[in-house]
Amino acid sequence: MSSKTPEFVIRPSDVDQNEAPSSQESQVEDFATLWAEARLCYPLYAALAAQFNFSALPYPQGQIPPVRPTRSEFDRILEWLDSIDAKVLAYQIRQLPPEVLNGNEKSLRALIRRHLKRPEKSEADRDKIDFLLVQYFALSASEELCRKDITLEDVATVLKPALPGADATPLEWCEPLDQILKKTTQCQSLRDLMEEGLLEQARLLKDAAGCMFYDPAALVAFCQFNFLLRRAFIRMLHSDLSAMRQAIASLESNGVKTVDCRRAGLSAAETTVQLRHFCENWRQPFPKDYTQSSVTHAFEQLLALRADLEEALSQSQSERSGQPAYPAELGTEALESHSAGSDEPAQPASSFAEVEPVLTPIGASSTSVSAESTPPPSAPTASTEQAVISVGPAEAEKCLEAIWEQLIAATPSRGRSMSTVILQDTKFMLSSWEVAAFVAADGQGAEDLRRAVVARALLALGIESRKRSGDQTRLASALVLARGEVAYFQGRIEQAKRDRDTEAAVNLGISTKRLLSFMEEADKLQP
Repeated sequence: MSSKTPEFVIRPSDVDQNEAPSSQESQVEDFATLWAEARLCYPLYAALAAQFNFSALPYPQGQIPPVRPTRSEFDRILEWLDSIDAKVLAYQIRQLPPEVLNGNEKSLRALIRRHLKRPEKSEADRDKIDFLLVQYFALSASEELCRKDITLEDVATVLKPALPGADATPLEWCEPLDQILKKTTQCQSLRDLMEEGLLEQARLLKDAAGCMFYDPAALVAFCQFNFLLRRAFIRMLHSDLSAMRQAIASLESNGVKTVDCRRAGLSAAETTVQLRHFCENWRQPFPKDYTQSSVTHAFEQLLALRADLEEALSQSQSERSGQPAYPAELGTEALESHSAGSDEPAQPASSFAEVEPVLTPIGASSTSVSAESTPPPSAPTASTEQAVISVGPAEAEKCLEAIWEQLIAATPSRGRSMSTVILQDTKFMLSSWEVAAFVAADGQGAEDLRRAVVARALLALGIESRKRSGDQTRLASALVLARGEVAYFQGRIEQAKRDRDTEAAVNLGISTKRLLSFMEEADKLQP
């Protein structure tokens, strides 16, 4: 046995006898390194296997592989680790308890090196490396460093033990990451972050990188980006929760006891006590059936609830002052400015490009429609409310027309972000690019977005019908339609990426994710 590997037994049959002695020694060192890393990683793999029922554990709970394995044991354990690698995804590693994931810096470092050594890396491997590096940085960086403006040099220094070739050299193709981070500093709410599509822009850049992603300098750049984005995300989340708590307090001081929260998927009369409890106890969901769409839905519900509260506060203030209510979409800052008696509508914290109010909707005449010349907002007519009875091509067309009628009838608000549509007493929210697809844009991209909105609206109606009457028919039909649409949208997103149409890929990607979150909720109501 080599003197350099005192903790690893290598038998003569384990090395190639035709190799020169120096090569044999190198082979032994490789075996020893692999086993040392495997032993360090094993507790994390065992926790993943147990938590997600991937596989039976090779050793009893709490036990790790021995220091000196046999060759058969060596092969068996490495094959077992590979089998877990093939099953686990990045979001599942994220779900490990903090005391397990962050319990041992050496284990996390070994896990990163194990993934970086893989000769062929899949997209899932890339996402795991992406997550693990920022997790390692967060674990290893000092508290003082985590609070400051972190540079590439800071990140490279901290990552050195896990990424020996860590390089702080700026890469030209990574410059969009800096541009995205600059935009996050202007975001005051998660609503702004979602409306700008900043997460999706970063994802597209990562997808386009290919093998360049594994350049040590690129890994450092993405780690810096991920950590700073996470920090900004937490800031915005706290801002949203704080604004909601303030809105609840203001509502109670105005004597309001219940709030219509149907936009957020709650009841039409949620008490302020219940809403305060929701805000104070809100946590990012990490259930057993955690998926990306379930988390997307949770954050969108939070933003929808903020919009519900702001709308109720605006109405309450208008009743007290005798002034018309201000649109909830503008956020807390706008509400405060308006209630102070400002002559001009306050602008939201983040600005959005104004769009030309022209559209040729499906099924309408080819004459352009100007939002500025349309009548003022009005409640949906009885015919509109009853437009969607079951799901089919005709019903989808009626739904599209009902949404379009409400949007073009609304007085356009400069800088408006999200808008609310009501169908059959069911509320749901549309993003700025979805609104534009109805009232200001045309072409294939706008048609795709309208289709995504209609599929989501039909699902929302089916979900509400299922909750109110127990009727499963509409929901089942809406799910069939939605599944077909998702497959179509995914193809359109890939085409937009190939065409380098980032805006179309980002916007349709977000709308598709929202549709998927509704589908997940609908699936839970299925028998």
